[in-house]
Amino acid sequence: MSRFFALILMVLAAFCLSAAPDGNQGEVIYQARCSVCHGKEGVPKSFAKGSPAFNDEAWQKATSVESIERVVAEGRNKMPAFRNKLTQEEIRSVAVHLKTL
Repeated sequence: MSRFFALILMVLAAFCLSAAPDGNQGEVIYQARCSVCHGKEGVPKSFAKGSPAFNDEAWQKATSVESIERVVAEGRNKMPAFRNKLTQEEIRSVAVHLKTL
């Protein structure tokens, strides 16, 4: 699971994310930035080796919004901390969206 969090943070750190105008900020951020590696439906692309499918039932059950937020904010393994690039609201919105895939 640590590879999953590392990949999430790497993707998020690669982009400067802005708030979504339509109120569904997490989905907008995910589709614009994260889906490049993790796919529109949460199935990782071949180059995102080690990342789980976010739409996998076992991953959904085993992973909390809080744990996703923590990894995005603090970083893990190859992923840098993202707390200085995203607001707490943006971090939470992406984490909440991942739980809907």
